[in-house]
Amino acid sequence: MMLLLEFVGFFAFILVFGYLWPAGYFYYRYHWKTSAAQEPYRIQTTVPARKQICREIRLSLVTILIFAIGSTIVFEMYRAGLTRIYRPLTVGPLWYAPLSFILCVFLNDTYFYWTHRFMHWRPVFKYIHLTHHRSVAPTPWAIFAFSPWEAILQFVGLALLIVFLPLCPLVLILFLAYDTLVNIAGHTGFELVPKWISRAPVLRWFNTVTHHDAHHTNVRVNYGAFLNVWDRWMGTFLDK
Repeated sequence: MMLLLEFVGFFAFILVFGYLWPAGYFYYRYHWKTSAAQEPYRIQTTVPARKQICREIRLSLVTILIFAIGSTIVFEMYRAGLTRIYRPLTVGPLWYAPLSFILCVFLNDTYFYWTHRFMHWRPVFKYIHLTHHRSVAPTPWAIFAFSPWEAILQFVGLALLIVFLPLCPLVLILFLAYDTLVNIAGHTGFELVPKWISRAPVLRWFNTVTHHDAHHTNVRVNYGAFLNVWDRWMGTFLDK
């Protein structure tokens, strides 16, 4: 009974705060109520069809189900002392908290880059990743539009961080919020980052919406999630 309640709690939390609320806001802001001032920042001219949006939502609900199952398993591992989550914040040095956030971003981006490239390997692409790429002009509803195998692969990356990297709950929550924001922005279809920011010496290593949107139209470039570090190193970076 307790496991069922945990699962329902995780499912409801991910559904509302990880999907419906943020995706709904961005869809309303940039697709439902698009203003003339936003049009210059539209990346693709294609307007997503209703059929595409329904598919994205349907697939995302399955992914949320898988994420909720995985979250329940990881939470039980935490209760059994099998993760590196520590609390309260004062247990570890204060300087480690921001460092652990940076490590989460880089390590998860590394995991994402290489698993993403694996999913684009021809023998497995149609079985794992093609589902997501059916949205050539994605909408915010596509953030979880994965096949079940890709959903599992995506969750494993997060689970590895929780199991092996010492994290306080606050840092984990902030990282999940950042991950959600970047994921939704990358599928919005409108560039949200001004060029004076994206061209700054340090910030140019971070992806913008255009970088990920380009991946949906050219599957051979821009495999990174948060950063374009691995793309630059491996020669798969396309900067528009």
